[in-house]
Amino acid sequence: MTSKYIPPSGKNQPAPQMKVDLSTATDVTCENCGNMTFEEVTMFKKLSALMSPTQKEAMVPIPTFACVACGFINEIFRPKATKVDEDTPTESARPKLVLED
Repeated sequence: MTSKYIPPSGKNQPAPQMKVDLSTATDVTCENCGNMTFEEVTMFKKLSALMSPTQKEAMVPIPTFACVACGFINEIFRPKATKVDEDTPTESARPKLVLED
């Protein structure tokens, strides 16, 4: 009886590679200033002790992206839990990252 080698499956197997033409992809620009570069920033949500699994108040980090030029966070980068008040002027209602020189 001969045995046939069967390679292990899972983490060691490389994922199949797809060729993607990025020239057909849509550029993401800042909704505030039109800049095309972003940096990763962290927003925080304060979780009350009543809602926390540890029953202690907690700060939950939420990674997102802000415009490098003006600090604005596009709607698509904002966590769904972040609400913008529709009655407030748009500019003041949007979260911003303030960059120091």
